[in-house]
Amino acid sequence: MNSQKIAIEREYIKVSWFLIGAIVIYLVFDRLVIEKANNFSSFSDWLVPFIFLLVSVCYNFFKQWLFDSNTELGEEIYRYLKFFEVLNFVFFFGYERLFDLMFVVSLIFLFYLGKIKIRGIKQIVLALIFSYVFFILLDFLSKDISMEVLKNLFYILFYIFWIYNIEKFELVDRTSVYVSEARAQEMEEKLNNLIESNKAKDTKIKELEREISYLREVNKRLNISLGEFFNLQEISKIITQILDTNELLKFVNDVLIGVTGVDKSSILLFNRDKTELYVAFSNLSESDQKESFKQENIQWLKNVALNCENGYRNRVNPKECPFIAGRATKSIMYASLSTKNDKYGIILLEHVFEDIFTEDNLRFLTSIAAQVSIALENSSLYQQMRSMAMVDGLTGAYNRIYLYEVLETEIENSKGRYPISIALFDVDNFKKLNDTYGHLFGDKVLQTIVKVAKEKIRKGDIIARYGGEEFIIVFTHLESSEAYKVVERIRRAIENETIEDNLVQTKVTVSFGIASYPAHAQNVKDLIKSADMAMYRAKSSGKNCTVIYNKEMGMKI
Repeated sequence: MNSQKIAIEREYIKVSWFLIGAIVIYLVFDRLVIEKANNFSSFSDWLVPFIFLLVSVCYNFFKQWLFDSNTELGEEIYRYLKFFEVLNFVFFFGYERLFDLMFVVSLIFLFYLGKIKIRGIKQIVLALIFSYVFFILLDFLSKDISMEVLKNLFYILFYIFWIYNIEKFELVDRTSVYVSEARAQEMEEKLNNLIESNKAKDTKIKELEREISYLREVNKRLNISLGEFFNLQEISKIITQILDTNELLKFVNDVLIGVTGVDKSSILLFNRDKTELYVAFSNLSESDQKESFKQENIQWLKNVALNCENGYRNRVNPKECPFIAGRATKSIMYASLSTKNDKYGIILLEHVFEDIFTEDNLRFLTSIAAQVSIALENSSLYQQMRSMAMVDGLTGAYNRIYLYEVLETEIENSKGRYPISIALFDVDNFKKLNDTYGHLFGDKVLQTIVKVAKEKIRKGDIIARYGGEEFIIVFTHLESSEAYKVVERIRRAIENETIEDNLVQTKVTVSFGIASYPAHAQNVKDLIKSADMAMYRAKSSGKNCTVIYNKEMGMKI
């Protein structure tokens, strides 16, 4: 049902209310005034008008609700509704014999039905003719012929004329009506097409808005990724240039606090045998570090580091992670420090807010951890290579190059403010020992005396191989007299040590010469020369003894 019919129908509803009101007034006026039927005892006289008016009013209310609620109405149902409406009026007027009023009303109906083009309108007209003919026959049979009969005949002739001349007789120009209807239909189609087009545009706009929103999000993530990439690139450059582990960890810790905005950052590393984690660097106070990172509190962290896990917890409590007890930490993020070859420890970040860490944060931390792990591996390899370059392969003592490096550094740092003593010694009768038992046993002797000497020197002192069977011990912050006491303990321990190799068993002795800076020399070369002179005096004095260098050539035995 198109919009034109709906508009016409809504207008006709208004006309219907007017017609119903006019009929009510006519009936009341006719019954009470003209016929002067002042009593209501004859119920049958009022029954049909009452039923008609009740049906008409209810029907009109129903139509008003139907067309105001925008309910979809098919053409077939609409046609039956109109037939009912017309027949209701026709049989009421015919029953009441209100032919004059019926004629006027029928003209309105015919004009209205002609405008809305209801099929079968001729059948309705035939129903009108039939009703008139029926009542005329009743009049003839009752021989009650009056002017009413002549009027009814006139009405019949009019309707017959209307049926056969409906296409010729037009109240309005049918062509202009068709043109207007065609234009209206065309405009309606254009309107519908425009509505559909607008709907399609709205859908397209929404899709574009979603696409723009998605692209903005992608662009935002790309900017974040570019920022992370730039930061990682710059950080990686610096990390690869830092060989000192402490300096490296301090730099990484500062970077993580600055970039991620966390409150606490700690880097924990494994000890040599991977049994414990210790705090390598942290911005926690020393007291908090000792209290929080006790071994019984960090078992979970140790497992995470050993399993090379990375992740975050945005709502953490001390029961799960005892190491945060006593602090306002609500979220943590962690990344293991590991490479294919080794496991080094873990990075731990803490924040006072919940739900603070994201996958982007974790990706950044994981990238930093990977760089730090490589740097730690490089540092470890560097230290191993440096150690190999500094250590004598046979005895495990430092080599001559490292000895000079240490002495130069210590003298430079001391600048005469504190003493540095050295003890030069070699094995007595070593050539005879080699000739008697062979060079392999000689190597065993050198390894043994170095082992004994290492056990007796202080932490921080070093022993280095100076020549074939000659060794030097460096004592920092010791005068020659104090160094003499340590050296004597070493000499006696070597003298009492039994050296075994397969079936060979023997004991050896060593001779020591001691010299000190700045008392006996002002540089490394003179210091070693003075110690060598003292050792030569020990050899010439019977061997297996210790001699302190004396500038006045007075040697103390």
